[in-house]
Amino acid sequence: AARAAPARVSPAFACRGALGRTAPRAHVSRSARVASSAVAMAAASPPIYHLLTLDYVEDILEKRDPYRADHIAGAKAAEADGKVVLAGALQNPTDAGVFVFKDCDEAFVDAFVKADAYYKAGLVTGYTIRPWMIVVGA
Repeated sequence: AARAAPARVSPAFACRGALGRTAPRAHVSRSARVASSAVAMAAASPPIYHLLTLDYVEDILEKRDPYRADHIAGAKAAEADGKVVLAGALQNPTDAGVFVFKDCDEAFVDAFVKADAYYKAGLVTGYTIRPWMIVVGA
């Protein structure tokens, strides 16, 4: 027995109602679809991260005490603003500090460094700011 080909439903009638009946689809202009798609993509886009590494002077542990409270206060203020996710010093040896920034640009991170108490005191010999693509986590 020959089977009848399934009836094609016009795209204008592609939405099914609760009873299984085909209901007409509302006409949406192309510009409205593009705008809606852009909003959905922006909402679904992943966060942007930057990794800041501060290179410290060789004897940072001996020199940092007069500046440490301000250094940590700056990091905590950026954390409270939702910009710093993690921060701390590398150990064995303690020769660098690492900060993870979220959803801010490189100019923000650069301004953060230049306002940092360790940087102003000459305890930072250099620094790098790099975009960081998270693959697992966060």
